[in-house]
Amino acid sequence: MEKEKSRFLKRDDGTIYDSLTSLTWMANDSRLDLDREITWDEAEQYAKDMNKKKFAGHSDWRLCSIPEAQSLYDQNKLNKDHKGGDIHIDSIFPPGPGNCTWTTNTRGNEAQIIFYLNGCAYWYEKNDKTISHAARLVRRD
Repeated sequence: MEKEKSRFLKRDDGTIYDSLTSLTWMANDSRLDLDREITWDEAEQYAKDMNKKKFAGHSDWRLCSIPEAQSLYDQNKLNKDHKGGDIHIDSIFPPGPGNCTWTTNTRGNEAQIIFYLNGCAYWYEKNDKTISHAARLVRRD
């Protein structure tokens, strides 16, 4: 039986390329890098900081859109968040991230997250830290 070929390519620079969407993701999310939950404004600042550092040689890292964030959700994949809970993103991503990611979708003082337990989008106040709010940054090659 032939092994299923992964759509993801892990690079040595701390990024993961998705051949299905042509997006490049930071392998770590902000929860892994900062060891804490972050607000939406802090997620924006995290992206600015990664761009200032030219992470992996690039300065165009950004928060993901709803469809981009949902593209990582896969009911058939299993990974563990920072509390050891199940999340459904490919195990090519390091274990221990937040269980959701902030997105670019906003309305007033709210922004949407994608929850990687079920792949659904939810609205939260931008300053909310009650669940495992994190930022998973992306760029297009």
